[in-house]
Amino acid sequence: MRYISLYAFFFIYYISIGMSTFVPKFYGELGLSDGQIGVLSSVPTLVALASTPLLATLTDRVPRKRYLLAALLLLMALFCFLVAKCVSFGALLLVVSGYSVFSTSVNPNATTIALEYCHQIHRDYGPIRLLGTVGYQVGALLVGIILSRTLNSLYPLMGAVVLAAFAVTFLMPNVEGHQHHPEKVPLKLLFADRHVRWLYAIIFFATVSAQFYMSFYSKHLGDLGMDNATVSWITLLSVVAELPFLYWGDRIARKTNIWNWLLVGIVANGVRWLGLAYSTTTLPILLFQIPGVTVLACFEFFPALYLSRKVSPELTGAAQNILNLTTFGAAKILGSLVGGFICELTGIPALLAINGALQLLGAVVLWRFTRRLIAKETVLLLSE
Repeated sequence: MRYISLYAFFFIYYISIGMSTFVPKFYGELGLSDGQIGVLSSVPTLVALASTPLLATLTDRVPRKRYLLAALLLLMALFCFLVAKCVSFGALLLVVSGYSVFSTSVNPNATTIALEYCHQIHRDYGPIRLLGTVGYQVGALLVGIILSRTLNSLYPLMGAVVLAAFAVTFLMPNVEGHQHHPEKVPLKLLFADRHVRWLYAIIFFATVSAQFYMSFYSKHLGDLGMDNATVSWITLLSVVAELPFLYWGDRIARKTNIWNWLLVGIVANGVRWLGLAYSTTTLPILLFQIPGVTVLACFEFFPALYLSRKVSPELTGAAQNILNLTTFGAAKILGSLVGGFICELTGIPALLAINGALQLLGAVVLWRFTRRLIAKETVLLLSE
């Protein structure tokens, strides 16, 4: 039952994440400018950034991690329902900031619980995360069906799904926080490892452009004249490639190197952004969305597995929180806020093209440096 509950949780919770891809389009329906959308995508993330060290530390210090996860989900749902009560931009910014503080920590906490429990019972994590991707697709599809005309009820619908995920947490494994005893390991020791520091740094560079995409692409499709149902189907089909990857993901991770996969992801994203910049119809958009699996594979899934093996048990929860903060926190602030103001001058397609070119250039610059990281890790493995 504990193992099955992980499947249920990831499926249900990721429905809300699939729905959240329509948030920028919801803001567009409210009549907000690209700059205001950038503020709503980045300033709440900045607030979440400030709270992450506390929540990351709590993840490893609570007696049972699932109870912290439950509290985060309950507060997240509350702020979802409050969005409908906002009548000004300032109020909306305040409520969305509260939502971001708690939502930013949900996924890394759930990932930590799943990874630790799978390690304990010698089962793969990939199939569990696969159900998350299925849930993501279902969430995008549900928005297209239920809210095809208007997105006014988007946040309350997300809140209802989050409450369902909250209920499932009480069936999840009782994974303990490894620092709930008097002995404490300071968070700063996580960054004592040079390879961990560079992992976060490279992921930050790689995901800034991805966060710009996530903040503006559903609005961009709306600007191209596509309705909510069409955007929903494009979103659903865009992540189909994740399913077979996740099924075999654990086995792939055991036979490859994280640094090579980071480069693969950067190159794939560069090609993707350039292709999407010049695509205006459904078929080419779908074709250039196929490399999107690299965002999950190279910047979320593989790094999560790498950190679960690399970091001491006392800091695994913090490591996953910092990983999530890197991709959906710091990178989102730059990609959404700066990107929003730049695309008011250049337009979304032009900025996608710029991001694509920068990613390809970055892959060239990082090639030789990552070879040195691989060589160093090989030496460390041999010495053990």
